[in-house]
Amino acid sequence: MAAYLDDLSPVAPRADVEGTVDRRMFAMPYYGTTIGGEDFPKLNAADPDERGLLIQGEHPEYDRALTDPAWEGEIDGVNPRLHVTMHEVIANQLWANDPPEAWQAARRLRDRGMDRHDVLHELMGVMAEHMHPTLVRNEPFDLQAYRRALDSLGNDAETTTAPPSHKTYQIRVGIAGSEPVIWRRLSLPGDITLDVLHRVVQIAFGWEDCHLHEFESTGRRYADVTYRPVEGASDERTVTLAALAPRKGSRLRYTYDFGDGWVHDIVVEATEPATGEPTVVCLDAERAGPPEDSGGVWGYLDLLQAVADPAHPEHEDRLDWLGAEFDPAAVDRDAINTRLAYVEVSHLANRCGDEAGSCPPVGDGMGKP
Repeated sequence: MAAYLDDLSPVAPRADVEGTVDRRMFAMPYYGTTIGGEDFPKLNAADPDERGLLIQGEHPEYDRALTDPAWEGEIDGVNPRLHVTMHEVIANQLWANDPPEAWQAARRLRDRGMDRHDVLHELMGVMAEHMHPTLVRNEPFDLQAYRRALDSLGNDAETTTAPPSHKTYQIRVGIAGSEPVIWRRLSLPGDITLDVLHRVVQIAFGWEDCHLHEFESTGRRYADVTYRPVEGASDERTVTLAALAPRKGSRLRYTYDFGDGWVHDIVVEATEPATGEPTVVCLDAERAGPPEDSGGVWGYLDLLQAVADPAHPEHEDRLDWLGAEFDPAAVDRDAINTRLAYVEVSHLANRCGDEAGSCPPVGDGMGKP
């Protein structure tokens, strides 16, 4: 524990010691890590350089980008070097408790049950928003505005009272754990309510709305409380995307089918002032949405492996269930956009009538070329 208490007075009150350990363990809870197959078993979290290695080790998906000086570009819409650098900035703030509002916000979000990494991303989003004028227009960093924004993060203000954003959002929605990643990039109004966003995601991935769903943001849950109530969730019709995800880098999570557990990570990539009529458009996409009731990420992977291997003992049965025309690598963006064009007038339509959730095994052609 010396690394976490090395700058604390030997006669510090017990509450100060416990608070410091809690804060710094949250900022950097690991003593060792592995990067690119190389072990770093003993790293000093109090050393900023070694803290940077620990943070890099928390992101194995970026190993190649971070260890290859010639590597450029993004991974799943994220600049790896910038992302890890922002993690370091927030970790350093939490370690030093400067500004104290960062740790106060982190505790509020953590107390709601929010995952540690998601809390860090929320803090990073606030930092990125306030750093943008400095980086782009060389304006002085407004520390007081930054501290006020941290103060508002995770407070008890009702999101239903948030004023309209009048912005167009670009979001990336990816199915967590899918490999290769199944994702969609969408342009839509920031003031879209979550019940409409639910329909957008359903259409974008070819789901059939046969199961329960919920959104989760900063430890709070939102769902359809009238048609298929989800215990403990607030009414998704009263909350907008912009209220929950006010800035670039903001995140929320959408889960569909609590049995299969299809988790969709939603990340705000950009916002801009809205112009013209509001529209919902799929800008880009990779791979077909999985069929209903295919068993979640791992069940779907097993299904594809069985279908691809004629020698697999379940090959014929799985192929018959899936349908020969389904192509997991194909996605028809035009077909998605044709359906999205009607989302404003039909977002409550096309629900399955069977409350138990029985649906045809294949979606509506999003996996067909």
